[in-house]
Amino acid sequence: MVNWEVLTLMRTLRTLSQKERQIRTQYTDSSVIRTRAGIWCRITQICKREGIRGASGFSMMEIMLVLIIISILTTISMPALRGFAASRRLRTAAQKVVDTFSFARDMAITERHTHLVVFDLTGNRYWLASSETFNTQNPMASAGRTANTPTTNNQQVPISRTGGVMGVPQSLTEGISIPSMTTTFGGTTQEVTTGAGFVYFTPTSTSQDTVIYLQNLREQVVAITVEGVTGRASIQDMSAEQLQAAGIRN
Repeated sequence: MVNWEVLTLMRTLRTLSQKERQIRTQYTDSSVIRTRAGIWCRITQICKREGIRGASGFSMMEIMLVLIIISILTTISMPALRGFAASRRLRTAAQKVVDTFSFARDMAITERHTHLVVFDLTGNRYWLASSETFNTQNPMASAGRTANTPTTNNQQVPISRTGGVMGVPQSLTEGISIPSMTTTFGGTTQEVTTGAGFVYFTPTSTSQDTVIYLQNLREQVVAITVEGVTGRASIQDMSAEQLQAAGIRN
């Protein structure tokens, strides 16, 4: 009832304004002024009686309602946002490993000798190594060792582009671990879950078929795959079925 009355009064005001424009008067008749004033007075009375306000005003109840809605939406969306952030950190960590693979591959081609990327699965870290100083029986010993070490006659081996990173361990982002890695040597597949594992890159750009798994605290897993024929690496999100087939808990 109130809404219809207000709408009727507003239509009357609009009609008065249209008539004034139609007759193009330079002044407003006193009866029109009184009519318009009466209509506005009536609208004001209705608004006061029914608690209706203009668009510029908000009651405390309305503000509280908006805040409650925002709080509910935030509570609902926060788990998804946290999951997205964790997934992004996992992908970023995987991309850093891929970048290290690419660097090792490029250096093997440039310097004409095999380079390796060594992984410490227990300490969740990895580093670049050179075949000139690498011992396959003790991969962990390559951490902290570089090809730029003094010789017996105190002469330095020429410094290379890898001098600043060779043998320097890079830790994975906190909360990200290496549950396992699988490598293939001459048709023989070997899985490593603790200790050290490594991937080599030859001067002809070839490598070994390798899959390295990275996992975060939310048990999200990505697989970093190295193609033996090309030495190129890629990242793949793992489904529950793939994790089960790989023997990784999720």
